[in-house]
Amino acid sequence: MNNPHFIMPKVRIVVADASRARLFSTDSPKGDLTEVDTLLNPEARLHDGDLTTDRPGRQADSMNGGRSAMEEHTEPKEVEAQKFARELADNLEHSRNQGQVEKLYIAAPPKFLGELRKHMKPELKAIVAEEIGKDLSQMNPREMRKHFPERIK
Repeated sequence: MNNPHFIMPKVRIVVADASRARLFSTDSPKGDLTEVDTLLNPEARLHDGDLTTDRPGRQADSMNGGRSAMEEHTEPKEVEAQKFARELADNLEHSRNQGQVEKLYIAAPPKFLGELRKHMKPELKAIVAEEIGKDLSQMNPREMRKHFPERIK
């Protein structure tokens, strides 16, 4: 049924990895993707050694005859990915609170997608229409569009 008064919900398509998130919109269910915003995390592209010079101390571990880290160690790139996932989730939550987004489609590598989910509030998770666990970040919008449902609504 063609309804001339049909109003497209406020949809955002998020294509992200640990270093960049691209946000797209579309003006029709089968329409092309239009990039509306980009969030960057340049630290994700640095080598671990460039991110930190402070390593946890080590001590002798007489029980195992070896050495162990005095604290749990998380790789610096992983820490940066976690920060970026939180920043992206906060950005999307802000857009949702402002009434700018009513439905989300998200594509990201599985590890980053999982990290993003950890930082999403239940209200934000509730508007996610589809998640794609693939890295589409290097594709152009026309190539990306093929990975999302034919009708985005």
